[in-house]
Amino acid sequence: MHRRKTVSSKGGLFWLVFLLLAYLSVIRIIKLLPSPEPEAQPALAQREEEAMSGEREMLPACEAETSVVSKGLDLRGKEPRILIYHTHTTEAYTATPTSPYVKTSSFRTADASKSVIAVGEALAERLRTEYGFCVLHDITDHEPPSLKTAYSRSEQTMRAYLEQYPSLVLFIDVHRDASSDTSDYVVVDGKPMARLMCVVGQGTKYEDKPDFEDNLALASTLTQDLRRIDKRLARDVRIKTGRYNQHVGRLSLLVEVGHNANTLEQALNAVPALAECLALSLADMSDGEAKEASPFVTLPLTPQGSGIDKG
Repeated sequence: MHRRKTVSSKGGLFWLVFLLLAYLSVIRIIKLLPSPEPEAQPALAQREEEAMSGEREMLPACEAETSVVSKGLDLRGKEPRILIYHTHTTEAYTATPTSPYVKTSSFRTADASKSVIAVGEALAERLRTEYGFCVLHDITDHEPPSLKTAYSRSEQTMRAYLEQYPSLVLFIDVHRDASSDTSDYVVVDGKPMARLMCVVGQGTKYEDKPDFEDNLALASTLTQDLRRIDKRLARDVRIKTGRYNQHVGRLSLLVEVGHNANTLEQALNAVPALAECLALSLADMSDGEAKEASPFVTLPLTPQGSGIDKG
């Protein structure tokens, strides 16, 4: 009888120790789990989910400290002045081991962290933190149901923001171009950078035309400033007969940040230069016109490879 009690006591002690160790293991696992991010400003992934659900996020006023001002173009203040958006939202770059993504089609992805949305986000953040501009970044997917009509939907987005924020002065549509030339990039300070190109529409067949002269002046000045960093960093401004929603608002830019043969890293490496030169170009604007509104300089270059629009 006494022996059975001893065995029973040992069994109870075993289960007590087992439960204690299990409890400690659970506590340790919970501590190792990452803490949730603060909800003060939604992360890009959360904003992507909101955009896909059709709930456009209108960002509040920000702490702007820029000194860029002229008689007709005031970019100071806490009210939004610049809207960055994407007509072709899912455009992506060449996937790499460090930047893989799930394709929705050739060089396209719904992953906002791997598409041109990531480039737009980096540009917006750079303009805010380094140059004090109050910038909004919209990530609405304008491609469905047809890529051919994406511009009509991005125009609706632009007008919705302009109605909400009449203070908006500049609209920037961030794209990536198409090419097969993987060697088409420049190296600045040891960093490979995707080349940049501005597209300016004339709106030839439209009754409501863009302000072609002012848009061209800004694109030309930006191109010249980029070429001061590296003569091949910017391609020639491409002038087209389309409109590209550049009739909405005061000033508009369509910027091709590299192409699909570039990598996301190369595109992101070009963002600081783009932000810096954009700030310089805007500072040169007077009454909405660049100080030097003459046509951009075409440099006699012999670029490597056979990519498109070699500058």
